[in-house]
Order: sequence, then structure tokens, then C-alpha cells
Amino acid sequence: MVRRWLTICLCLGCMLLACSPQEGTATPAPTRTSAPAQPTPENPALHDDDAAPTGPRLRVTLPSITLLKRTPGQAAQVLLVMADPQGAYSYLLYPANRAGDVTDEFNLTDYPLELAVDAATSSATLWILAFHNQQYRIAEQMGLDALASSLASGFRAWIAEGNPAQDPLAAVVSASNGALFEWFATIDVLGQAMATFRPQGAWPVGLDSLRSADGGLSAVYTMQYLSSASSNDPPAPTTVPLAVDVPTLSPAARAGYVLRLDETFSTSGGESIWYQGRDNTFTNQIVDGAYEIALIDIEQRDHAVSWGSIESLIFEDYVVEAEVRMVEEDVNEGRLGIWFNYQDDYNFIYFGLSTRDEYRVAIIQRNQNRIEIQDWTPHPAIRPVSAGNLLTIESSSDGSVALSINGERVRTFDDETFTSGSIAFFCYAQSVPATCRLERIRIWQPE
Repeated sequence: MVRRWLTICLCLGCMLLACSPQEGTATPAPTRTSAPAQPTPENPALHDDDAAPTGPRLRVTLPSITLLKRTPGQAAQVLLVMADPQGAYSYLLYPANRAGDVTDEFNLTDYPLELAVDAATSSATLWILAFHNQQYRIAEQMGLDALASSLASGFRAWIAEGNPAQDPLAAVVSASNGALFEWFATIDVLGQAMATFRPQGAWPVGLDSLRSADGGLSAVYTMQYLSSASSNDPPAPTTVPLAVDVPTLSPAARAGYVLRLDETFSTSGGESIWYQGRDNTFTNQIVDGAYEIALIDIEQRDHAVSWGSIESLIFEDYVVEAEVRMVEEDVNEGRLGIWFNYQDDYNFIYFGLSTRDEYRVAIIQRNQNRIEIQDWTPHPAIRPVSAGNLLTIESSSDGSVALSINGERVRTFDDETFTSGSIAFFCYAQSVPATCRLERIRIWQPE
């Protein structure tokens, strides 16, 4: 409604100008000028963080933004804003038509937003706006920095005082007192989405997704809470081998828990009893300091798969830390990981990684019913599976579960379908050979 009102106002303004007396008897013919070039890779993204390098703050990283209704070849820009009702805000204006960007999906991991928070911060809101400039010169005349800061500051004011049910872009433009009217009239909105976070005991962290109401935009984002001094730079690249700087837990770091199992598979039998066996398609064995699953053939289906569990052990209220790796680098649709709260071969909770640097969480019942907690989703914390990854599972008897990859929390959920059980390691691939190794596993339980 606000946008329609703005458009009507602009049209009326143009009619009044056309009808007003003009000096001279002839109006010069308009001259055709070439449109200024769209932003190029040489033009940096406009990035402003209202957060000091020290002190508590929220950091949001977007590994994937997808424009679902963009016309092929249509240049786009993406505005990201983080704001709180107390007046702090941060923004990013990114030209999504840079060289190397795929047509409709791009990665903004290198441009995280940070927002300073304290005990008085009641909420923080993320706004994502994608648009196409029909007349880019208008944005250039305003100054891209001025445009971005005007939209961000207007959004901040709206968060503090506005109607949350109102369209944020229309509200910001309406509150600009005409400064943004001309620009607003010359853009195509490709999608916008918004999410609000509140500190209910603690700030929500981990990976989640957004989708615009009109279906034009979807985004995957990761929220982090940084409690102390650290760099404003983006997270370190995900190519560090498992043996280097991989976060690990220790008994001293987990008050009230004791280390029940620290399995390094240094002996042929190991400290725990794992299934070992073979057939024409797989071999499960303890070898070379790991529980190893070798997929060697595919029969009667399009994939090979095998798994093995800790036999005769049930865990409740526990923490699992598992180092997992796939040996080969060229496996087609390779997957590996942990099945926890494992009841039997048909009932468990699935926590897996793929050769596409994605992870999945699902509850499997009777090998048929599947509750997708998190379908296959990319995450910047995931290293290539051939380099190795550290999976951490925190499972409680009340049904609460927290999952981490390489020390970064990726998912929490509550479900009482399976609240205790054993642990299994699995390996899946659509090409062979494929070799998965569980190189170490630790399990903590309450004292």
C-alpha cells in the first residue's frame, strides 16, 4: 500500500510539472546518454560495522543467497542490515553481478556483519534486500555509500519505532521525506526477507535459513555470539587439515562430566567392541589406527553403503566427539558421519557430511519415516571430507540435542523420539572405491 501511494505521488508530481508554464516556446529534445557501468569486481562492496573489535557482539555470515526470480543477465545488488532498537546498526551493499558469481546464487562469507550487543540489547534484526537498478545513474548520483547508509539508518529507526507488520522497504522510503522517492521508483525489488533474534537466556546461534514472502529470495546464514576480543576478519578458510587447530574438548573443560571412552583404535581390537565383517560390497575393520569402512563394489542399486556400531553399549546424557575422514577425493556423492541414539539398523538420528561440503540431520524411524531436522545444507565450518572433520554431539535425556562441526555450533533441536542409544559410524557413496575412517571417538557422560 505504501509503495502504491509513493508511486501515485510520483506520477502526480510529474503531471504537475508537465502542466506548469515553461519559459520559451520549444522544449529541447532529450539527449540519449549511455548508462554508467554496473559495479565491477574492482569496485569494493560497501561495508560498515557498528561494532568494536572487542566486547560482546553478534556476527552473521551468509554462505548462500539465492535469487529465485531474477531475469537472466539482470544485474542485482544486495543490501544486508543488522540493527537493534537501541540504535546500533551495520550494513553491507554488495554488487551481486561480480565476475565469478553464478547467475542466481552467491556467497557472502567474506563479508560478515557484526553488531555490538550488551545487557540492554533486547533484540537484533537482520534485513536482506535484493534489487535491480533500472536507472543506475540515480543511485550513482546519490552516492552508493549515502544510499546504503540511508537505507540502513532508516531501517534502524523503523525497528525502534515502526510497525513490525509493515513492509520494511516501503516504510524506510516513506520515512525518508522524499530523499529516496526517485531511487525507489526506478528499482525492481527482487526479494526481501527479515529475521529477528532475542536473547532468551542466550543469543540464538547456529545455521538457519530465510525465504522472502513472495518466494523471490532465499538465504542461508550462520549466527555467532562473540564474547571477547577477536578479529573482525571472516572465519579462517575451511581447508585446514584435521590434525591442525581442530577444536577438541577435554574433561576439564566440561564440568560435571567424565571421559568414559577415548578410542584411538591403536590396537586391533580397540577399547570398545565394533562390528567387523565383510561381503562382496564392503569391508568393516579396525586397521591403521581407525575404524575403517571400505566400499568396494555396487550391486543391485546405485550406491554402496555400510555401517558399524559400538556393540552392547547404551549412552544417555552424553557428549560425543568423532574425527571422521574419507580417504578418496573424487568420490561421487560420498557421505559419512555418525548415527547417534542408535536403536538398531532402522531407528536412529542421522548426522552426516557430504563431498559437497554439506551436512544433514534427520530422525530415521523404521528406515522409512524421516523427520528432516536439517536437509543437506552447506556450511563454512565444513572442511573437505578428505581433509577430515570433527563432529560433536551433545545429547540429553530430555530430548535436547546440540551439534557442532569443527567446534562451530550448527544446529540445536528438541525431539524425544530417541533420547538414548548406541553410536554407529556410516559410509555411503555412488562410486567405488570409497573409504571412510573413524580415526578417534570420545564419549563423556555425567559424573
